[in-house]
Amino acid sequence: MTKMIDRLTALHRAIDSAVARERARLAPDPLHIAALKKRRLAIKDHLHRALTRRATATA
Repeated sequence: MTKMIDRLTALHRAIDSAVARERARLAPDPLHIAALKKRRLAIKDHLHRALTRRATATA
């Protein structure tokens, strides 16, 4: 479980960086940014569910 949480956290950070890079471009692509944000939100939701499951399993 911990490896999955670490992997999701790293992926969330990588997408966050990708959003920042896209925004910093001379002509950022709003559709690409929206797609990245959607993916980042899905990963955040998955991470939250994993953390909740881990917390209830240890309680």
